[in-house]
Amino acid sequence: MSSQVDKSVVTTSVTLLSALVLLATVLFLVAALIGVVNSVAPDDGSRKQTAVLDRIQPVARVSTALPKPAGEVKMTGQEVYNKVCTACHAAGVLGAPKVGDKALWEPRFAQGLDTLVTHAVTGIRAMPAKGGDPSLTETHIKNAVVYMLSETGIKTDAAPAPTAEAVPAAPQ
Repeated sequence: MSSQVDKSVVTTSVTLLSALVLLATVLFLVAALIGVVNSVAPDDGSRKQTAVLDRIQPVARVSTALPKPAGEVKMTGQEVYNKVCTACHAAGVLGAPKVGDKALWEPRFAQGLDTLVTHAVTGIRAMPAKGGDPSLTETHIKNAVVYMLSETGIKTDAAPAPTAEAVPAAPQ
């Protein structure tokens, strides 16, 4: 019996020791896991705020800026007059000299064609700059002024500025 008792004590001791080692390993792993979980930065609400802002972004935005044309639009002086200038210069609105009224145009033309063009480009008195159409170039305005003067019967030495198509290409 003594060998059987010895065997039982050894078996019980090994089983108890194995259980204690297993328990220590599990406790060590749990402690390591708690350490990793505690090292994660606490949430200060910024992720939630970012998510909310992303969710409520507008679908589109309104822009009040005028789009820039892809290239210069080619228009004659008559086309510019019909598009922009006729609104005021056909009826003499707010003191605008009517096309065809030589008495109103001669004192203005006496200041010089360049002065007339400058006033039309920058605006003067009730006239807005470029007749209210910012897409027009100085060439467009000059062509329109020359057209209005010629329709009034005032001869100018300045011919309408050539369009890009009329300019001959330089020899290479």
